[in-house]
Amino acid sequence: MNDLGEIQEKLLQSKSGFTYKIRTAMPKDAKKLIKYSQEVFSEGEYLLTTVEEYNITVREEKRFLESFLFGEGNLAIVAEHNKEIIGFLTFHNGMRKRIQHVGTLGMSVAKKYRNQGIGKAMLSELLNWAEKNPIIEKVTLEVFDANTNAIALYKQLGFVKEGRMKRGIKIDDKTYYDVILMARFTKDN
Repeated sequence: MNDLGEIQEKLLQSKSGFTYKIRTAMPKDAKKLIKYSQEVFSEGEYLLTTVEEYNITVREEKRFLESFLFGEGNLAIVAEHNKEIIGFLTFHNGMRKRIQHVGTLGMSVAKKYRNQGIGKAMLSELLNWAEKNPIIEKVTLEVFDANTNAIALYKQLGFVKEGRMKRGIKIDDKTYYDVILMARFTKDN
């Protein structure tokens, strides 16, 4: 493992038998990631960003991806099948000294590739990286309370519920979701 935001590339097999790889997201992935993000945001009922809000240039996406390579507490991972991005995970820690030991993750998997173990593989890779990282002691996330599949995965990998933000997500004038705050410690203290 590099001490910066990189992981070793891995070739894996999905539950249904297709091969995919997990690797560090690189600036050269910008165009593919924009395409992936537009697709995921258009189909993702449990994502914070809507497709209408997602207006990013290739240059901005490259800069965004570069930022994960040059911070000791940052990591961006893609899952790829047949040179197509099918999953994306980002993790960044706090910018201030007193909160740099804690980081937050965001993750998505393209709809047609869900329930294949891809999210679990990316998340496991993040946790392995975080356990080896001398700075990171705690991995946190926020999840819609209705996203029971994601919550089950997080619990399976050792995350515990730390709180609930009532009506933290507003879909429209009548539809709200609570946000569940979850975390996992990566160091024994």
